[in-house]
Amino acid sequence: MNKPYLLIIVLVVIGLLATKRFFDQRRQNEINDNSTQISYLVTVEDKKDYPYPNMRSRERDVVSPETFRYEVYFKPLNAGITSEDKPLKIILKDEQAYRAINKGSRGRLYLQGTRFIRFEPEN
Repeated sequence: MNKPYLLIIVLVVIGLLATKRFFDQRRQNEINDNSTQISYLVTVEDKKDYPYPNMRSRERDVVSPETFRYEVYFKPLNAGITSEDKPLKIILKDEQAYRAINKGSRGRLYLQGTRFIRFEPEN
């Protein structure tokens, strides 16, 4: 097989995979928008925040504040969200929402589809 043909085939496959990913994300956002809000009784099992590398290697030479990724692991108190041994992992975009959640606290987790809405701790 000639190299130009192989290159064209590889580019077409990459284009098809990128298009599929784009439409999958678009469909998931549409499903989340059309879903109703559901609340679950949960316990905060763990919290993690760490720098998230969103820069290319050449951009790392410039000193800039790093973007952080905020993950919270919730354990459902009633069955129905995930299996009993596996916690529910939520990735937060907002640092204030992350800081407001304390490890070990119980409360209500509000989701719309797969989208995090809020967490209200019990008093």
